[in-house]
Amino acid sequence: MRSFAALVGALLLALAASADDIVTMPTANQLKAREVDVAAYYLDLKMPSGAPQFVHYQTLYVGLTDMVELDFHRADVNRDAESVVTVLSLKLASEGPQTPDFVLGVRNLFSEPTTHHPTYRSKTKRVSVFGTAAKTYFLNQGIQGPPLLRVHLGVGTEDWTLLNEKRHEGPFGGVQALIVPTVGAVVQWDGRDWITALTYMPPASGLTIKGGTYGDHRWAGVAYRKQL
Repeated sequence: MRSFAALVGALLLALAASADDIVTMPTANQLKAREVDVAAYYLDLKMPSGAPQFVHYQTLYVGLTDMVELDFHRADVNRDAESVVTVLSLKLASEGPQTPDFVLGVRNLFSEPTTHHPTYRSKTKRVSVFGTAAKTYFLNQGIQGPPLLRVHLGVGTEDWTLLNEKRHEGPFGGVQALIVPTVGAVVQWDGRDWITALTYMPPASGLTIKGGTYGDHRWAGVAYRKQL
């Protein structure tokens, strides 16, 4: 069991880099103590004329302990507010041969308003809570390595912190795949939109280059992970 857990942990360090935040959906992927992940994204919005046309989005993930992670999500929305949403998550159970990772968390911990729009401003200040689970499945029978799937399932309360749209209320989740050690793919549902991604992780770099779709919108980004 110890060797299995160690191998899963090593594989998921690479896998998790591809989908800690696709772009904002909570998952049960959790950093280890003193790990840091920083990323920058660009969202190309398919919106009517006069509405925001793009978002510059940055994230910082910090593993405070093996069980506690603190995240900061900064959004600079064209023609709207700039905001920083804080996320605190606690791992309650770690993955084993028959059991999933399980994480509880809070989004928008400090009730940050994320829009100037008077109709939605009070909604975006709400705290959202979530619980998520994830389990890894190896596709080559008897071989604990790529290709593999990581299946995600979560449930939460309403979150209005991106584009003034309600997300993460009720069930959400999806599938994250590691096709080969450097290439991954993701399909997830955040309670409102389908999110897709393709990822490339240059060997021994700590980098992940990723991009895909977010509902009708498109996004691209790069992330860097390091153990401090």
